[in-house]
Amino acid sequence: MKAQRVFRANRKMPEERVREKALRERLQKEKPSLEDLVRAGECDPDAAMTMGMYFDVQKALQAVKRERDRRGLSIGDVAQRSGLDRAVISRLENGKQDNPTVATLMRYAAAIGKRFLWSYEDLARRY
Repeated sequence: MKAQRVFRANRKMPEERVREKALRERLQKEKPSLEDLVRAGECDPDAAMTMGMYFDVQKALQAVKRERDRRGLSIGDVAQRSGLDRAVISRLENGKQDNPTVATLMRYAAAIGKRFLWSYEDLARRY
């Protein structure tokens, strides 16, 4: 069974698209830090993914990729089993998908015979 692609309609108003384009251009020009954006009130610190969080996600994805390789599965095999597009799987494995959804992670894991689980551990103390 081949995965069916789903295209979502772009529901953004033209004014919102113009605003987002201007914001992207400004951020590329100024390159503010996360602290700068939080201080200016332009970023909700609770909604931002820190580099530590990003690296945790990437570490988990690399472990899943190693398991895929160990089982001799191709990206196409995983795409067929999960219903995810091959490009999505490739972006996940190459660190190009910054913030994948939980559903995507669960489908990827299930396609290689694994289960996605949540766990928590204590943060390192800052002195």
